[in-house]
Amino acid sequence: MGFIKTSFGLSVLAGSVLGQTTKRYCDSTTSICYSGWTGGNGVTIGVALPSAPAAPYDTVLQIVSPIANGWVGFSWGGTMPYVPLTIGWVNNASSTTIYSSRMAFGLSLPQPYDSAEYSYLKGTGYNKTHWTLNVRCKGCSQWHDVDGNLASINSSNTAVPFAHAYSSKIPAQPANNRSTFNVHSSFGHWTLDLTQGYNANFDKLVSANLVPDAPPASSSVPVSSSTKSLAPSSTLSTVVVTPTSAVPTSTGIPASCAGVSAAKFTTNTANGWKAVKVAGDLTQPRGLVFDTAGNLLVIQNGLGITAHTIGPDGCLTSSKTVLTQRNLNHGIVLSQDGKTLYASSPTTVYAWTYDAATTSVSGSSRVVISGMASNGHVTRTLTFPPKYPDILIVSHGSNDNFDYGAGDIKAGRSCIKAFDTTKTPTNGYDYPSGGYQLGYGLRNEVGLAFDADGMLWGVENASDEIQRTVKNLSTDIHTDNPADEINYIGDPIKENKQWYGYPTCYTVWEPSAITDRKFVVGDQFVLAPNDTFSDDTCTKQSVPAKLSFAAHSAPLDAAFSKDFSSLYVTFHGSWNRVPSTGYKVVEVPFAKGANGFGPKALGNSTTGYTDIFWNPQVDHCSTTQCFRPVSIAKDKYERMYITSDSGGEGEMILLGKA
Repeated sequence: MGFIKTSFGLSVLAGSVLGQTTKRYCDSTTSICYSGWTGGNGVTIGVALPSAPAAPYDTVLQIVSPIANGWVGFSWGGTMPYVPLTIGWVNNASSTTIYSSRMAFGLSLPQPYDSAEYSYLKGTGYNKTHWTLNVRCKGCSQWHDVDGNLASINSSNTAVPFAHAYSSKIPAQPANNRSTFNVHSSFGHWTLDLTQGYNANFDKLVSANLVPDAPPASSSVPVSSSTKSLAPSSTLSTVVVTPTSAVPTSTGIPASCAGVSAAKFTTNTANGWKAVKVAGDLTQPRGLVFDTAGNLLVIQNGLGITAHTIGPDGCLTSSKTVLTQRNLNHGIVLSQDGKTLYASSPTTVYAWTYDAATTSVSGSSRVVISGMASNGHVTRTLTFPPKYPDILIVSHGSNDNFDYGAGDIKAGRSCIKAFDTTKTPTNGYDYPSGGYQLGYGLRNEVGLAFDADGMLWGVENASDEIQRTVKNLSTDIHTDNPADEINYIGDPIKENKQWYGYPTCYTVWEPSAITDRKFVVGDQFVLAPNDTFSDDTCTKQSVPAKLSFAAHSAPLDAAFSKDFSSLYVTFHGSWNRVPSTGYKVVEVPFAKGANGFGPKALGNSTTGYTDIFWNPQVDHCSTTQCFRPVSIAKDKYERMYITSDSGGEGEMILLGKA
């Protein structure tokens, strides 16, 4: 085969740019040769390295993309969370292409990652049809994984897993390589034979092609020569005090909080409700819990746990870092006596001795539960039943949009499990084999709450991008199906081996989108009915939802009112629906009947909940444009502190009755 020379001086083996292929190619501008992948959308990604190096070693990354892509991302570990990510996009202001070094601490906006050092190489730039990013990376071949262990790329592997993602939307601040950017519109996984990317004279080639003045100098990511461990740490920070005006004790919502910047997003509240921003500049704030002294503890995804004291008006008066541990990402709970703090990473539940008087932990962390998966949905919600203070409940989501292995109860995914903390093994429980079941086939049951009888309820995120296939004819029904759900789990002290449907049975939200059979809201259906497993099989074998939410609402937390007449639920909002939906807090009326508590609305209702807090222009919502409610913590006055992990500035609001 001959070579094809592109407008960027890129030479590839003829035929390798069509379809999705992997080949060795050489860039005629730099003479660096790559092991490269080309996707169907025209993106080419190449990795170059020294001949047979041992990690850690320097690498060179090349991304060539059609100009239509607002950004393109590359994963050095083949997944999104807890691996180095390199993002590239065009900065028109300086007429060049820039890199952004990132790491994601969950399925959320990747944060700036300073433990990888980048240098620009010749050939970086763009023309009318394509842009190119050429960078040398120190720190991309080896990193610390979610558990703090070293992970490395095996340079001699002929099938190294990598991944890419891209979006047509440009970042919010193209000149700033720490800018927020929108969720990807497409992604993919593939492998490379890294031996095809060997360069015998690698160091010499890199040195000859380094760009002395890295473009653009004004937005270079600060770098560190040290590798930042994700291992547990109990380092305490200095208390930072935010001034607040002295006001009488109030059970209402203040008009504003002193020292807090204006809310980034315009929001509305229902009649009788009021909201105020109480904190900004947070790092993807997720889980919340009050300690016994009334301090508010917050997990900031990718940072650790912070403590916030609260003034008489409900505003935050001071903030303190309780512990720095970057792999903590969502779950947080205190023992009922308030002396033990529990928090979760994707794989592990840790515990610390906690002192509410000093908002500090003492001693080393101990592992309570391990063995959870590190990919897919990585949030692990933690809670204790009010009536059973020794039973720790942990939810575990799916590994993927369609995690077919989770259909096996022994897999320990898409389920809720309970663990007796008085019998914790020396090295902690193994999640898949330890504890006892509280339901499985629950795709991603993030929000958990207990009713007045102590029964457990959950809110579930259903699948994305679904199609209904009947007689080999597929119909895209994902815009309004499947419904998200409220599920009744039951008594937390009794093992529950019931199957709730996932990954086979789904709940109808918009019946008219499914034309081959007549459904009503709340019915269950399968994606491809056949003689072995049909829609009717779901009716016989799967536990249906008690109430449905609009598709792609993404409920993430739930909390009952003091009198248990309402369940408040946060909707994180959609990422793959046009127009967007969710991005709000809703109220679900509940009542106690002959069979216990439950939603007042029937299962086939689409009006079983009302909005109490929402973004007014939800059609335009994205990770950079709207408040995205995550977690709820209620104070003694029934006010709700609610986090948002949207964009570059995480926020917290106080929501309550006016």
